[in-house]
This record gives sequence, C-alpha cells and structure tokens, in this order.
Amino acid sequence: MYSYFSGGEFSLAAAVALGIFIFVFLILGLVLYVLKSLGLYTLALNRNLENPWLAWIPIADLYILGSLVGEMEIFGYRLPSDLGLVTLAVMIGGFFLSMIPFLGVVFSLAVLVFIIFLVYNLFQIYAPNNAVLFTILSFILGLFAVFVFVIRNNQPQKVVTTYRSV
Repeated sequence: MYSYFSGGEFSLAAAVALGIFIFVFLILGLVLYVLKSLGLYTLALNRNLENPWLAWIPIADLYILGSLVGEMEIFGYRLPSDLGLVTLAVMIGGFFLSMIPFLGVVFSLAVLVFIIFLVYNLFQIYAPNNAVLFTILSFILGLFAVFVFVIRNNQPQKVVTTYRSV
C-alpha cells in the first residue's frame, strides 16, 4: 500500500501537529487565566477586599473567590463566616484527601459539590438572572473565567457579608 508519508515524514508531521496543538492550548489557558484573574481582581477591588492582588496567584485566588461570596449555605448548613479561608482549606484538604484509595472519590465529589455551590453563589450575587446558566456552562464548557470577566463590573445584587480578619 502506498502512503503519502514515509515513516520519518509521518513522525515529523505528527510531532509538528502535536506541537501546534500544545501551543494553542497553552495560549488558550493563558487567556483564560488572565480573564479569570482580571475578573476576580476587579470584583475584589470594587468590594474593597483586602489584598485583591491575590486574584493573580494560583490557589490564593480561591481565597478571593470565597471572600467575594462571603457566606454560603450548603444543604441547610451555614459555613463559617470567613469563606475565603474555608475555600482554601476545602480545596487543599480535598486535594490530599482525594488520594486516599476508595474514599478519595467521595472527597473529590464533596469538593466538586462545594465548588458548584460556591460558583453558583458568586453568580447569584453578581448576575442573579443568569446564575444557573453561568454555573452550568462554567462546568460543562469551562467558561468560568469568561463569565467572571463578564460580571467584573457588576454591582452585588444581594447583601453579602464579608468578614475580614483583624
């Protein structure tokens, strides 16, 4: 059977295609990172949160996200008032607990539920008419960064209590 590519040419073509694929996804990841960070930073500035620059630091941006939500209730249980620290603890603790055989799946699902509630509450505060849609599309299509950027200049639509450590 005749092939357009010989063995070496096919390997080179595959390597080039893979390189282009990786490059495109790196650029896409960078764009989404900037959109999310700029959105969280602007929301934190508008709310006068302490250290809004943390929005630009991976993992620390979770503190800003939790602080923007302020308070949250999950299945009738009100979480402690400093949701920024709770969010950090849940994510970091969930990462390590997810490595436990068998139980790790349960911890991973619990973290996922927490994040879904957190994201929904953020959108409920800043875009209540689109909160459900934004939450669903954030998880199904990975558009969280885009929606946070879109709502960055919105004013909170409900009273949010954000506690600061003294």
